[in-house]
Parts: sequence; C-alpha cells; structure tokens
Amino acid sequence: MTDPPVTTSEIADLLHRIRALSDNPASDPTERAEVLVRKADLLARLATQRSDEWACEHADQARQLAHEARTLAAQARAAVAPPRNPLDK
Repeated sequence: MTDPPVTTSEIADLLHRIRALSDNPASDPTERAEVLVRKADLLARLATQRSDEWACEHADQARQLAHEARTLAAQARAAVAPPRNPLDK
C-alpha cells in the first residue's frame, strides 16, 4: 500500500505547529516529539513521491532528514517517559 500524497494542508499544519512551538519555548516535550514524528513522516513521504522526479540526491537527503527527525522524536519521548522500576513486572 502506498502512502497518500503529501498535501499543502499537511505542510501548512506542520508549519503552524512548528511556529506555535517556536512561540512557546517552554512547551511540552511530548508535543515537540510529536511534531518531529509528523515532520519525519512528511519528509519520508515526499522523498518517496518525488524520487522519480528528483534526478539528484534530494530524495536521499529527505529520507536522511526523516530518519534524524524520528531519532530526535524517540529521544524526546524517552526523556519525558517516567522511569521504569526494574522490580515492576
């Protein structure tokens, strides 16, 4: 199953969320992680959509950025997750 094409509305929504986070630096780290996940998703989908059109390395660069965004999101989620008690089963 192929991913749906990226829409301008999705890009505008992501930019709106990024702007909101920028305007509020003390925002919830979980929200920041979710924005990074969304960014990664859009970048990966764009890379897939446009890989036939981009004769240079843009698709590979977009995939790399998506990977980095996912890594940052995972780190942000881990930073806000409550510590696990090793005795809990």
